[in-house]
Amino acid sequence: MAKEQRCIICGKETRGLEVREDYVIGAIRWFKRNVTHNEKGYGLVVCKDCYVKYRKARDSYTKKQVSYTIIGIVFAILLVAFGRSLGSVFAGAVIILFMYLLSLLSYMPAVNMPPRPARSPSKQAAASSAEGARKS
Repeated sequence: MAKEQRCIICGKETRGLEVREDYVIGAIRWFKRNVTHNEKGYGLVVCKDCYVKYRKARDSYTKKQVSYTIIGIVFAILLVAFGRSLGSVFAGAVIILFMYLLSLLSYMPAVNMPPRPARSPSKQAAASSAEGARKS
């Protein structure tokens, strides 16, 4: 029996790009299965109509994840530099973890992109000659 597929943006039952199962989705599914006993077991996708909105949300999440982690690392380095104790190293690690978890508030999972068809050698040669003509 195939899973019912739901778009993670609009919630409609539809077909689309499959969402990659990762540790966050696994943790949510575990929580819903074992704590709330309310797991639906949907296959998660991003439909074609919602892809632009998804792309913006995914890019925003990625930027926040990197910047929050860097901010946490900077605070941890400052804390260790001025504290110079084992407690400050532990507190620095906690700050990095907290900032990473803070970035998960805007979490948007990755999708499995279909592989691009390989270009034939004749098309590659034509494309490279066209690029060379544009540069001239």
